[in-house]
Amino acid sequence: MIYESSGLVATRSPLVLRRLLALAFCSLACGFGCGVDGEPDAVDGDGDTTLPAADTASAPASEADLIEQLSAIGYHAGTERARNSGGVTRYIPGRVAPGLNLMTSGHGPVALLMDMDGEVVHEWRAEFAQVFPDHPRSERANAHRRNFWRDAVLFPNGDLVVIWELFGIFRLDRDSRVLWAVLEPAHHDLQLTEAGEIVHLQAQRKTIPGIAEKPAVEDFIVVRDGEGTELRRLAISDALRNAHWPRLRKVFWARSRERGYGLDEKHIYDPFHTNSVWLLSPAEAARLGDPFRAGDALVSMAMLDTIAILDMEKGVTRWSQQGPFGMQHGPRPTADGNIILFNNFLTSDRSSVLTLDPRARSVIREYTGPESEPLHSRRSGRIQPLPNGNTLVVETDGGRALEVAGDGQLVWEFHSPYLDREGEGSVASLYSLTRVGSDQTAWLDAERKRSAEHE
Repeated sequence: MIYESSGLVATRSPLVLRRLLALAFCSLACGFGCGVDGEPDAVDGDGDTTLPAADTASAPASEADLIEQLSAIGYHAGTERARNSGGVTRYIPGRVAPGLNLMTSGHGPVALLMDMDGEVVHEWRAEFAQVFPDHPRSERANAHRRNFWRDAVLFPNGDLVVIWELFGIFRLDRDSRVLWAVLEPAHHDLQLTEAGEIVHLQAQRKTIPGIAEKPAVEDFIVVRDGEGTELRRLAISDALRNAHWPRLRKVFWARSRERGYGLDEKHIYDPFHTNSVWLLSPAEAARLGDPFRAGDALVSMAMLDTIAILDMEKGVTRWSQQGPFGMQHGPRPTADGNIILFNNFLTSDRSSVLTLDPRARSVIREYTGPESEPLHSRRSGRIQPLPNGNTLVVETDGGRALEVAGDGQLVWEFHSPYLDREGEGSVASLYSLTRVGSDQTAWLDAERKRSAEHE
């Protein structure tokens, strides 16, 4: 067959309570902010956040605002006009990888679990005030362009860990009850490792050697246990020191001018814009071969046109490559020992999916989408290698996801039916859509069975 065309109870963990106590102390001691020149301090070394006291028009911006102001790339709830039809427009059952699809998008603070026909079979939903009831700048998070979830990962019991971009990371149970929440500038990407650890990115404003004019955005890789407790972290600027990142930055700006990225070098203090992190499993490291090791982090820095593999223990770069891709997102290891990524700037109006041989530093394959509707997403984009050899591609700006077989055939296509909430007819940006297997959804089958027995 081919197709064409609730009230929540937040359980505070000790970690979160410490953050809220620190926040209250800072507000009492410092008035509207604890930083220099009236600005709030950035997140400190152990991950605690110092934010300004709230609810006055003269109060300084939140940490999320300040980081966003320094950022090179703005992300939005929606940017492109919606298609006339949405949902699944192509589906070849015999060729797709089995499973359900977990998605987040710019249409609201919700994650949806859909079947291959696009029917929603479960949802998680929570408003900002329910997740972060004591956040001093909740009105900013409720602004349309921020009131959605950036990424989510699913636990085998139906729990969900979510990033609310630049505001925090939290865990819900299958009924959307808040289990824990951490106030911090988490952003972009999430991973649940085989060991049950949670990996994500975090931003801080700080002075970075090589950028002397003002505090810039430093990115960190943060690893937590399932209860939200931070286990370890690594600063990107430290790990890239032996890769000579200032030199990569100079090359990036030359490429930006040549390729027409549309960025202003004089006013950007976002030297890395790290947008993806993936800790290698033992099997993935073995397929990639020497010098890569299990636990190394595969990362993407859009503002360097660079992907790298970082040693999380030694805090150094094992391997890196700059270009031929541009402003890339979502590199992932493949089953054949290569690296696949979303190349945002094939040209100024075209994107592609690149497969790279990291040893030869060469492009093996490139997919540019159907001729009738080529790939193009200026912002964001995701890649997921699937167990059957197919690749799931997320084109964020267009609100589209495609599953492509190894021979290049398009075997599944989904156009988001959801609009952003400004009422201007833009499709909601599709920030994540991940295929999840039966090992992650057994709880749903048990839930359905219980419902059927009660009917």
